[in-house]
Amino acid sequence: MTGIQHTERRKYTQAAGTAYSLPHDEDERSRLALQSNLLLRTYDSKVLHAPVELKDQDWVLETGTGTGIWLQDLLKEISTNARCIGIDLESSLFPSPSTLPPNLAFKRHSVINLPREWINKFTVVHQRLLIAGLRRQEWEQAIREMYRVLKPGGWLQLLEMKIWVAGPALAKHRELLYKFSDDQGTMWRDITARIPEFLRQSGFVNVRCDTRQTPLGSWAGKDGIDGSENLMGIMRGLKTPILKGGGYGIVKTEADYDELVEQVRVEMDNTSGSRTAWSMFLAQKPEKSHL
Repeated sequence: MTGIQHTERRKYTQAAGTAYSLPHDEDERSRLALQSNLLLRTYDSKVLHAPVELKDQDWVLETGTGTGIWLQDLLKEISTNARCIGIDLESSLFPSPSTLPPNLAFKRHSVINLPREWINKFTVVHQRLLIAGLRRQEWEQAIREMYRVLKPGGWLQLLEMKIWVAGPALAKHRELLYKFSDDQGTMWRDITARIPEFLRQSGFVNVRCDTRQTPLGSWAGKDGIDGSENLMGIMRGLKTPILKGGGYGIVKTEADYDELVEQVRVEMDNTSGSRTAWSMFLAQKPEKSHL
């Protein structure tokens, strides 16, 4: 399938080999802040949900950290000086080192190949919304790596999008995204259904899932407006990768794509009950682990 000619306006990752398909630019930084604040409100204004009381000697890792906003929010929530590391393949959205406290650092690493010396190091590992970045086999490898670097008894906290629904326009875009995802090898269709299996086959126990919904559209006030703007930001960010893929038989031109996104925006604002569902997973590395 040949790509669709279009004006490419966004900056995407230059990291070799990754399937990550959302941008790395200032517009994306703003979207990620909006999304993080929306999720914080959705999940009881709590950052850490794993049943852990962090102490000064504990280490926390966030994989796929992006802007590092989750770790920065975590340090506002806890009263200790736990040491925190955020990693990402792409460093362009990392906060400036001069703005960071001494117990917070950011490094370039891949979650599918964490440093060997990190074995049994972390009390908590956090990751959210790598649905756009990991292929199926990479998901399995990533979860094995997160298991390896957790200390026995430590906890993993994961969050992913489950489904987003409004009416026929959003259903059409969702199918377009699913076809793109199938082409890329990523798991937009079913990642939340597969994560429990990936966790258990890696050795995790006490697996829990907490699925919550956020509204989409102005009919639902601030949460609906923020939810809609977040999803619109994702759609705009995926425009270039989807058009480079040829439109998958659903859109034929750049104008087709832009029109579909606008139809989705209007539909969400006018369809009561439009929503996104998110699933948060907690899982524990056994106290007696062979790793």
